[in-house]
Formats: sequence, C-alpha cells, structure tokens
Amino acid sequence: MAILSLRPGAFRTRNPGRDAETDQARTETVRNAILMALADARRERDGLKQRMSMYYAQAATMLDASDDYARREKADEMVIRTAEQGAAAARRRVAALDAQIEKFGALILQLDGNSVGASGEADEATSA
Repeated sequence: MAILSLRPGAFRTRNPGRDAETDQARTETVRNAILMALADARRERDGLKQRMSMYYAQAATMLDASDDYARREKADEMVIRTAEQGAAAARRRVAALDAQIEKFGALILQLDGNSVGASGEADEATSA
C-alpha cells in the first residue's frame, strides 16, 4: 500500500486567492487586537495625566495655604507628601504607557508594511 500516490494531479494546492484572503484575515485579527490595546493604553494614559495634574494642583494648593516648612502642621505635610507621591507614581506609569504606545504603533506600521493602509489607520494608530 503506497502512502503517496504517484498519479499526476493527486496533490492539489489551494487557490492562491483563498490563501491571500486567509492571510489577510489573520493579519487583520492581530491588527485589531493591537489597535484595541493601543486605545486602552491611550485611555489609561490620558486619565493618569488628568489625575497627575490634580495631584500637583492639590499639592500646590496645600503649599500655598499652609505655613512655611518649619511651622507646617503634620497633617498638611502628610497631604502634600501624599499628593506628591501620587503624582510621581502617575508620572512613572505615564512613561511606561508612552513606551507601550510607541511599541504598539511600531507593530501596526510593521503589519501595514510601513505604509498607511487604505483607511489611514496607521497614522491614527501611531499618533500620540
């Protein structure tokens, strides 16, 4: 019993058009997942930037309203320190998100073959 037939035409390949459609669908699935991650990272970054501004404003308000450092109440000092720590943590996270956004944008460009797709989404995907 022969495993492989030696008859001409016994081995058939798929239609190249169908292969191209399958490849495109697979690429679009990956691209859409990256675009979703990109949108999530941008949303998180934008929210953190708002909170960071709030933390800095809170610290500045407390500094303006309180006595100088030597006579400042411990409760005021604690509020200022907490606001500064929150802003510093937000700043570190924003930097990490900016790095992620840059990487996701590079992946989109790579998937698009370093050119803008028909819908112009590559430019949109990489803009910060």
